[in-house]
Amino acid sequence: MKRRKAITIPKATAATRQLYLYQLLTAGAHLSKQNLQDKFEIDSRTAQRDFANVRNFIGEYLNDYDLKYDAKDHSYYLSSGGLSLSKAQCLVLIKVLLASRSLARKELKPLIKSLLALLTEQDRRDIKPIIQSELANYVELKNLKDKRLLEAIYTFSKLILQRETITIDYTTQRHKYVTRTIAPVALTFSDYYFYIVSYNPQFKKNIIYRLDRIVSWKYADKKIPLEQRTHFNLGDEKKKFQLMYPGTPITVQFKYTGIVEAALDKFPISKTIKKIDEQTFLLEVTTYDTGALMWFLSQKDMVTIVSPPEFRDEMKATIQRMLANYQD
Repeated sequence: MKRRKAITIPKATAATRQLYLYQLLTAGAHLSKQNLQDKFEIDSRTAQRDFANVRNFIGEYLNDYDLKYDAKDHSYYLSSGGLSLSKAQCLVLIKVLLASRSLARKELKPLIKSLLALLTEQDRRDIKPIIQSELANYVELKNLKDKRLLEAIYTFSKLILQRETITIDYTTQRHKYVTRTIAPVALTFSDYYFYIVSYNPQFKKNIIYRLDRIVSWKYADKKIPLEQRTHFNLGDEKKKFQLMYPGTPITVQFKYTGIVEAALDKFPISKTIKKIDEQTFLLEVTTYDTGALMWFLSQKDMVTIVSPPEFRDEMKATIQRMLANYQD
């Protein structure tokens, strides 16, 4: 079988050769003078001059990068001084994206392709077989199938920084269309979805809106004054949220026979009070009651609420209502 001859570009200008060279280097390629000579039908001295000009440009304008020479295979490559994405880092990001199911397939695939493009050709070949099965069997959430979230995430992040007031058309979880004038204060992600925490003057408090349920938005006719808005610290508040349900702040003590580390990780503000026996621990968490109740119910008989009494009573009443659903 005959070997295909490389495509050459004779009589290219120096600018064309150096742009071509720079583009391949930034893509992670390792290039030799011979590569350049074969591509453009130039001599060794001209190729060396092209590399020198690219090195001078990088040194003057891109201080975080450096053109280095690999004596082993006689090639040049671009070193990023730790700014580039390693294949291990790239793999972790792709794995998290796939597991989160936070994007529709039509947005996920180009994003993964862009991440892979930051790697060398060999690194891409190493990673693709690892993610192939997950990507091929990726199941997008039904509510996100026709949604474009990447641009929306960026847009709402800007609105938050600019402290804007907007009016949104929104679909509630009961499939009811409503119009609300709000001041977005934070954007966060939890359990498959992105959420916008916003001050709502109608209810005089911060309300959580799911980003994909915002049908449309526009700048409001009248701005909500900054002094009227309720303060919200995402870093602190996110530690208390469970399933993105706020509710009332509460500190709960409960006996737990499950995996203690999993429970403590679920509630960032948490601690072990004591070990009761070989299988039971008394734990304490600070959280919001609504989402916490839902999580406690998901733990079957591994949870026994100890305090506060009113939350223990609410847990008992909920279980009794659940039991009533199964009485013939």
